Amino acid sequence: MTSPGVGLPPIGPAKTTSGKSQRLNSRLPSIHGQAEPVEAVPQPESSQTSDLSQRLGSNPFVLPPEEEVFRMREVEKQRKAEERERLRHMSVADKTTFSSRSASKAPRRVAEGRRALPPKGDTAAQQAMPSDHRRKEKEVMADFIQKKREIFLVQMSLDTKRAEIRKLEERAVQREDALKKSERMLEDDALRFEGFLKENDQKVQEAIKSAEVATKAKQDKMQEIKRLNAAIAAIRSELSKYEEQLEDCKKYKDFLNGITPADFFEEQAHKRVKRREAQLAAWEAECQRIRQLKEDTRNEKEQAESDYANARTQQEAERAEAAIKETTARLAEVLKIPEPPEPLEEESHDEVPEMYFKNSSQLLSIFSELEQSNLFLIQNAQESEEALEELRANYNTKREEMEAETASLQQQLKDLQRSIAREKAKKEILKTQTMKNSDGVMSFNGQSVSMDDLISKVSEVYVQCGFDRDASAGILQLLTNIEVRLDEYVGIVSKMPEEFVEATEKSREKERRTAAREQKIAASKREQEARLKRALERARAPIHKKTGKALMPRSQPIRKKKVQEENKLNDEEVELQAFLARPDL
Repeated sequence: MTSPGVGLPPIGPAKTTSGKSQRLNSRLPSIHGQAEPVEAVPQPESSQTSDLSQRLGSNPFVLPPEEEVFRMREVEKQRKAEERERLRHMSVADKTTFSSRSASKAPRRVAEGRRALPPKGDTAAQQAMPSDHRRKEKEVMADFIQKKREIFLVQMSLDTKRAEIRKLEERAVQREDALKKSERMLEDDALRFEGFLKENDQKVQEAIKSAEVATKAKQDKMQEIKRLNAAIAAIRSELSKYEEQLEDCKKYKDFLNGITPADFFEEQAHKRVKRREAQLAAWEAECQRIRQLKEDTRNEKEQAESDYANARTQQEAERAEAAIKETTARLAEVLKIPEPPEPLEEESHDEVPEMYFKNSSQLLSIFSELEQSNLFLIQNAQESEEALEELRANYNTKREEMEAETASLQQQLKDLQRSIAREKAKKEILKTQTMKNSDGVMSFNGQSVSMDDLISKVSEVYVQCGFDRDASAGILQLLTNIEVRLDEYVGIVSKMPEEFVEATEKSREKERRTAAREQKIAASKREQEARLKRALERARAPIHKKTGKALMPRSQPIRKKKVQEENKLNDEEVELQAFLARPDL
C-alpha cells in the first residue's frame, strides 16, 4: 500500500531518451544518500488520512476492508481534483514537475522530523512526547519503504533501458555492417552496371556499323535491282518489237503463201522428201562404216593373239605382244565411237525455206492480176447491192400495199361481224315476237302485222333489190340475199363522193319525215273520226234508268292499280318498225 500523498511509477519498460536516462542517473546518488533511517516527524495530514492511519494500526501492509478501499479511492480522487484545481490557477513559473516535487518532499520531511525530535539526554522531553509518536515514526518508515520500492523500480527500469540500449547499439552495429555490405554490393553492382553499359555501348556501335553496312548493301542491291529491272524492261520492249516484227513477217508470209501457186509447194515437198532420203542414206552409210571399223579392229586383235600363240621365237612373241596391245588400245578407242542418231523428220530451223518470189516483177504481176480480179469483184458487189436495194424497195412497196389491203379487209371483217351481230339481235327479236304471236300476227308500235303481209313485203323488197321472184326460198334466205345486196350497195356508197351521199341522205330523210308526219296526221284523223263515231253511238243509245235502292257497301274495296308496262324499244326495233311502216312497201 502507498500513502495518500505518494504515487507509484509505472512498472515495465518505458520509452525514454538518453537525456532523461542521464538525469535519472544523476539523481540516484542523492536518493540513496537520503535513504538513511531517521526519526519520525509528525506531518500535518487531513483528518480523513489520520483516521485511516489509526484504523490501519501499526502494520501498514494489512489489506483494508472493501468499503475502506472504495472510500480511500474516493478520497484520493477528491484530493487529486483539488490538486488539479490548485495547479490550474497557478502561474507557469510556479508550476513544477512530478519528479521535482517528489525529490523536494523527502528531504524536507526528514529535516522537519529531526527538528521535532527532543535531544538525546532530555528524557523528560521524550516522556512528554505524545503517545502517537510511534505511529508517526511507522508512517515515516512506510514512506521510506515506499521510496526504496520506487528506487528499486527505477533501478529496474534503468537496467531495462540499458539492456534495450545495448540491444539497440548491437542492432545499430548490425545495421552499420549491413549498410557497409550493401555499399560494397552497390559498388560491385555499379561496376558491373558500368561494364554492362560499356558492353552495351560497344554492341550498339557494332549494331550501328552492321546496320550501316547492311543499309549500304541494301542500297547497292536496290540499285542493282533497278538496273536489272531497267535491263529487263529494255529487253522486254525489244522482245515485243521483235514479236511485232515476227507477226508482220508471218502476215506477209501467209499473204505470199496465199498468192504463191500450188505447184511450187508440191515441188518444195518433193525436194524435202529427196533431202530426207539423202540424210537417211548418209546416216546408214556412217553407221555401216563405224560397224565395219569395229569389226576390222576385232579381227586384227584376234590375228595378233593367234600370232602370239603361234610364235616360235622370243622376237616373234614380243612383236605379237606389242601388236596385241596396239590393237587392244585401238579397239577400245573404236568402241567408244557412238553411232550417230537418226535424223529427225522435222525441218531444221537454221535452214531458210526457199521462196517462190525471187524479184519484185513477180509481185507486180501478181498485184496487177489481183487488182483486176478485185475490180471485177467490186463491180459484181455493186451490181448485187443495186439489185438488193431494188428488191428491198419492191419488198417495202408490196408490204405496204399488203398491209393496207389487210387493214381494209380487217375493217370490212369487223363491219361484217358487227352487221352479223345486229342481224342476230334482230333475228332474236323477231323470233321472240313470233313466239309471242303464235296466231301469225305481229304488233309493231301498236300496229298489228300478219306474217303473210310481212312475207309479201319481204318478197317485194327482194324483187326491188334486183332479184328474181323465187317462191321456193324461205323468208330467211330472202332476208340474207337482201342483206348481201345491201352490203354491196353500202360498199358502192362508200366509194361515192361524200357530198353526194350526204345530200341524198338528207333528201331521203326529209321524205321519210314527211311521210311519217302525213301518216301520223292520217292516224290522228282516223282516231278523231272513231272518237266522234263512239260519241254519236252513245248519244243515240237508249237511257237505262236505275230502279231500287243503291247498294251501300260497308267499306270501299281495295283498288288495285294497273301498272302499264311500257314497251321500250331499242334503236334497231325502232328502225325496223319505221322500215315496215313505209308507205311504199
